[in-house]
Amino acid sequence: MLQAESVTYQIGARVLFDDIFFSIPDGAKVGIVGPNGVGKTTLFRIILGEIAPDRGEISHPQGYRFVHVRQEMDDVQKTALDLVLDADWELIRLRALLDDGSNADENQLADLYDQFADIGGFDAEARAATILSGLGFSDVMMRKPLSEFSGGWRVRASLASTLFAPSDCLLLDEPTNHLDFETAIWLENHLKRAGKAMLIISHEKSFLNNVCDHILCLSDAKAQLFRGNYDIFRATFDSLRRAQLSEGAALARKREHLQSFVDRFRAKASKAKQAQSRMKMLEKMDNPPPPPAIYTATFQFQQPAPEIDRRFISAENIVLGYGEIPVLRGVNLQVNAGDRIALLGANGNGKSTLAKALAGRLAPIAGTLEYARSLKIAYFAQHQEEILELDKTPMEIFQVQKPGQTETQIRSQLARFGIIKERSQTRTERLSGGEKTRLLLAIATLDQPHLLILDEPTNHLDVEAREALTVAINNYAGAMLLVTHDFQTLRDTCRDFYIIDDGTCRKFNGALDEYARWLLERNADSGGKKNAKKPLPRAQKEVPSHAAQRMEEVNRQLEEGVAALGEAESALINEFNEETYQKFIRLQSEVQKLEALYMELMGAIESGGLKQPREK
Repeated sequence: MLQAESVTYQIGARVLFDDIFFSIPDGAKVGIVGPNGVGKTTLFRIILGEIAPDRGEISHPQGYRFVHVRQEMDDVQKTALDLVLDADWELIRLRALLDDGSNADENQLADLYDQFADIGGFDAEARAATILSGLGFSDVMMRKPLSEFSGGWRVRASLASTLFAPSDCLLLDEPTNHLDFETAIWLENHLKRAGKAMLIISHEKSFLNNVCDHILCLSDAKAQLFRGNYDIFRATFDSLRRAQLSEGAALARKREHLQSFVDRFRAKASKAKQAQSRMKMLEKMDNPPPPPAIYTATFQFQQPAPEIDRRFISAENIVLGYGEIPVLRGVNLQVNAGDRIALLGANGNGKSTLAKALAGRLAPIAGTLEYARSLKIAYFAQHQEEILELDKTPMEIFQVQKPGQTETQIRSQLARFGIIKERSQTRTERLSGGEKTRLLLAIATLDQPHLLILDEPTNHLDVEAREALTVAINNYAGAMLLVTHDFQTLRDTCRDFYIIDDGTCRKFNGALDEYARWLLERNADSGGKKNAKKPLPRAQKEVPSHAAQRMEEVNRQLEEGVAALGEAESALINEFNEETYQKFIRLQSEVQKLEALYMELMGAIESGGLKQPREK
């Protein structure tokens, strides 16, 4: 069991943690959430002993082993496979003793072989290779020195060594950041099956829902542990906040009534005793704890300019690449008004190449690529932060990127993406990664584009910002083409899916959940080797009528329950008493059950399940 006991830590005048307590159960998979800058990574550093708290301590059983992803590598001449195998120190020790067995007698050697077998030494290389394969390494890549890999692939190798190393608790900070959608699905499934404790910092709601059974929320210099996945945490958090707001409003109303009586009758001899009694009641009343702060994010795309031809882009048999080296061949694709298209496929297969070509930033080697007349395209590319001049403010960068805009126009556009006046006058080097993403999106979408081409826009965005981006995309009337590894964003915004694989682009006629299941089945069938050939699944079956009818019925009950809950909350604010409070709690519980049943039905329908959903 891992415990934080009265941990306090501050940086300068800023208090990150103020007397926090939490206790992580053995084997729990804990998602750590909170706005950017709240101290999630700092908490990891305290747990690992890299920095000491100003007060309090982190306690755990003696010999408890933490493993985290290392950012630096001691020897880049090692192969990826060797890096992973070397993460098991006991394996290294026993191998060395067995290799130098000349001084050991027969009994000692037998004992060493038994120990080696107990730690899985005989299949260690196969296990290491399976993890590397799951993270995208081919057999050839596993045996190449790390010096030949980019920073992103080195991070994957380091993640593989972390997953392989013996440990009691994994500490993972944004583990999907350098992964494509396909690899993130594999990692999610691997972590779900791992029988060890985990602390995971992640901004991906789907990942937190599918992997975690507890959520540790950091907010307002405090920490609170919730049982359940992210959706359950959010429902509980929102319920607690509503209850605290209601309690505070009721208490304020009671104070007002008492004070009004005191003010009216304190000078009246016949009422003086009663007024004095109420004054004492006021003095004894405690202030309720403030409700937890709600962090909100803002995104708003300007609606497209007047309508143009319905067919925005037509690609016919195009070949894409760099120089004379083709990356994609025979691409046939149309982008029409109102489309919501996602590009799927492993990193390096050509998703960004196709996105860049469709944005008009890369000319085809061959084939025909045609655009509607007057088509306006907003293009957001990953790694685009390099164009930002870090010594300039967002206002100054905007004026350079979009000359001719008035200060009012620039401020208005920045405000649409949550960059307020104060932050617009801050040097860009001091902005968070999420704020830089907002700035780039604000610049790219100023001219009322007809089409958004977004390549990994969710990088550096926290959960709330990703949800706000999803809302903004769904409120946008133009077309969109999206590349992202965030399952939830893909699922909530896209209708059409194209798979980039084996140098081709082909449409996938099915739901995203089907594709995710196919990925897992393909890897399972091939022992984790991603190059195995497995036909894509067919289009999703039609939803059975009984499931649709049941979902409609639950939705109606949910709407009625939410309305009743709102009325109960209003009654509670107007007159706080035990009866209204108990009614509010009961309705709150019923709404949560209906929400859970609705999500269960939705999951069953999207997965094509034909079983009758269980009753409430």
